[in-house]
Amino acid sequence: MHKNTQNIGDDIQAYAAANLLPEVSYFLDRENLDSFVTDDGEPAAVIMSAWYMWHKWNWPPSKYIVPLFTGIHYTDNAKAKQDGSPVTTEFLTGLSRDYLNACGGIGCRDLFTQRTLESLGINCYFSGCITLTLPEQPRIKPKKEYVVTVEIGEPSTEAVKKQLEGTDIEHIEFNHYKDYRGSTATWEERIAYVKEVLSLYQNAKCVVTRRLHVALPCLAMGVPVLLLNNEPCGIRFEPYYSWLHFSRREPFISGEFKYDVTNPPPNKPDYLPYREALIRQVKEFAEKYKDVHGTPEELCPLNYDENELIKWRHDAMRTAMNNWFEVTRRDIHKIRDLDKKLKKAGEKIAELEAKLKAERERASRAERERSEYRKENEHLKKIVGCKCVKYSIAARNAFFPENKKIKV
Repeated sequence: MHKNTQNIGDDIQAYAAANLLPEVSYFLDRENLDSFVTDDGEPAAVIMSAWYMWHKWNWPPSKYIVPLFTGIHYTDNAKAKQDGSPVTTEFLTGLSRDYLNACGGIGCRDLFTQRTLESLGINCYFSGCITLTLPEQPRIKPKKEYVVTVEIGEPSTEAVKKQLEGTDIEHIEFNHYKDYRGSTATWEERIAYVKEVLSLYQNAKCVVTRRLHVALPCLAMGVPVLLLNNEPCGIRFEPYYSWLHFSRREPFISGEFKYDVTNPPPNKPDYLPYREALIRQVKEFAEKYKDVHGTPEELCPLNYDENELIKWRHDAMRTAMNNWFEVTRRDIHKIRDLDKKLKKAGEKIAELEAKLKAERERASRAERERSEYRKENEHLKKIVGCKCVKYSIAARNAFFPENKKIKV
């Protein structure tokens, strides 16, 4: 489990794994797997199905863990456009790679994770997500039919509401934010909330969402679901885009993509073989270890001593920090270059502003002069327009030849 999650989807994953086991003795904090110790000194068989992880140096897992790695996800923070650790794949090299290979094939939640592990020489395969194994929740006939939208943005939500106009179908807007940071909630309390959320989805006419751990649980429970997402395909959602009714948001909002929330089509069956394989895999794992006894050293997939672990962490961490230093140094140079460009641009702007100010002043002076000329011109016109002036000019012109006459 992810003890300090802010996303109920993490608890849904943990619930899905726990649901497949005959009994649950421990819930392990995903971020502190290296420090786990059992109460009786014997290892525990653990379903390792999660995203690994923020605290990447708390790795590999404790020798008190006999792992089944299935449905795991690795995120490259840069590619996923997330803030986070500078560590990319360093924690999956060396001793960690040996450990994972000793565990057998690693089941990957998505194809991005599979490709990443394969590129590092780790034996792996695509397993699908553990939430695909969720059972149906109790079906409770609601007073009114309803459609649920989960974090799809206001324009998409309005498009759903528009489809519901003139019907008796209600709209429920929901989100997966659940802040357990520093929480004292028990696992039983957290599971109760998970069941409440899953029940909401189970009894909906359909669910429209951008979240993976809404779409896949709905798929598993047989709830009609539409995935609206603009996230790049290759990070978390491959191959699920092809398994689901899916659209980018804009075509759905414009009506170009047709999906009738009042009469949703059935889900695709592509996930079923992976669901069955995951259920079978976990049950066989639990059966295999239910009566096994031994010490951590006897049952750990890879034997290594504390000195080897410390050296690996030191070397891998140093590599990560050196790589990050290079990235930081490039960023610093880039910042300096941008600062120089900004300074030059600022000087150019100041120069142009000075020219503009001078031009405005010249224009203002010219306008004042024009105004004075107009006043003088109007004054002269009035003078020349007087009858006495006209008569005086006419009288004067009578005594002069044509080339000496005053012309007005």
